[in-house]
Amino acid sequence: MDQPSHQNGNESTEDHTLQNGKSEDNDFEYKEYHVNAVDDLDPVKCIFLCEFHPTAGPKISCQEPADFITKEVFKTVSRYIIPKIQLQRSFLSVSLLGKKILGYPVRIDNKQYTRNAFYFNFCFVFAPTTRTVVYEPVVRKLTEYMLTMELSTKILSQINDAAQATRLARLLAQIRTDINRKRMCMLQEGSTIIPLCVVPHYREQPVVYAHSAVILNNTFYKYVHTQWDLTTLRILPYINGFNHISRISAMADVAEGLVIDCVKHLVLLGVAVIVPVFQYSNVYRPTPKLSQLAKCHVLQERCIERCSKSNLRQAKVRDIFRIFASMAHGATFGELCVRFNPAALNINEKQMVLFGLLEGLIRRVDRYPITVSRNLFYDDEDAFAFLNKKPVTPGPIDTFDPLFATDAAPPKNRISHPLPRGNNKRQQCNSGSGVGAQFFYNGLKSLDEICCSRGISSGQLEMQLAKDRHVIVLLK
Repeated sequence: MDQPSHQNGNESTEDHTLQNGKSEDNDFEYKEYHVNAVDDLDPVKCIFLCEFHPTAGPKISCQEPADFITKEVFKTVSRYIIPKIQLQRSFLSVSLLGKKILGYPVRIDNKQYTRNAFYFNFCFVFAPTTRTVVYEPVVRKLTEYMLTMELSTKILSQINDAAQATRLARLLAQIRTDINRKRMCMLQEGSTIIPLCVVPHYREQPVVYAHSAVILNNTFYKYVHTQWDLTTLRILPYINGFNHISRISAMADVAEGLVIDCVKHLVLLGVAVIVPVFQYSNVYRPTPKLSQLAKCHVLQERCIERCSKSNLRQAKVRDIFRIFASMAHGATFGELCVRFNPAALNINEKQMVLFGLLEGLIRRVDRYPITVSRNLFYDDEDAFAFLNKKPVTPGPIDTFDPLFATDAAPPKNRISHPLPRGNNKRQQCNSGSGVGAQFFYNGLKSLDEICCSRGISSGQLEMQLAKDRHVIVLLK
């Protein structure tokens, strides 16, 4: 039998199940909502109201369907259904005799009751293998709703009244039916509507940065357009996989924090994916999954559909595979475009990179600048030659990184310089706004994040990094 798990009423907790003396906490990994296939059609077996009678003690006042919980079963678990005061407003889960009971006990202190207090608990009954953590918000919201009803109409304490008992039985029947069929129920009392929704439970919240790009997947279009909130509808036209969050915020005229919250909500629902922002100066690497592109015909058809510039002259999988396979640490994507000329091969290079990221065929190599006291890889002569060199790059490429140049000669003599003190030359070189270089170049912020926060292009930032002899770039 389960030991009651408890914590603050405002927090969700995992139910701790003990069967045959062994804990099953580590046997489940709940990344998405799922129930047992046998109980998928009817996960909520029963809903009942338990109260503490002043003379009879704990008892079931109403349940739907009737007589689902027998007196013998209830007598066994009653001490956990109506627990001590220390466990009030905590989720309690008990599993035994082929049933799992989830409750949220509440105590009302008022002198109008017989013992100056009224204890009650609305409990949901499931199969013993059901993950009940996704139902905890429903149980808590229902309990809070009935608490308000009790304070105004005494619907719980006056359950002996036939009208009140009938009203409560119909309410429980409606909740159970709607939760099982639609995973949501709308309770209405006058002009007030209380939604009870079973939402997926995620172990970790998605991380969304201002420099992240987002794209919608095919699942998004299964939802009705009018179901989304006004803020989401306002930013949807600007979500294309290439605009980052800050740009979407500016184009849609919506606060950046609201855009981040909306994107998190879309990612949690599984209708959007976070991808790195596209730039021709990015460096990509193929993953082991790239071999599937040469074997899987379905993946090849999807690749041609997504990466071709037009349906009249479609791209070839062989050409796309060659570009993916040629991606290495030493070459930017812009240099690969110069080498292969995707436009002549009927390839949309932006959609090709986006397809590779979404399918896991490639990954982007992030760059993190860091300030050091001595840079052993810096040569004054080579840096001066680079800064005065006119790079030959294609039209859309506006960046050129000396650290990734394939034709750059190795340094002739390694010269180390001490970190300058007592002046702001290096600080002014790295930031025109006068912000210290250590703030940006601590090795924890990527080039995208620095460009987004400072409002400069990647080409400008890379030129500043090339001028600073005390900065090196880490690849990850």
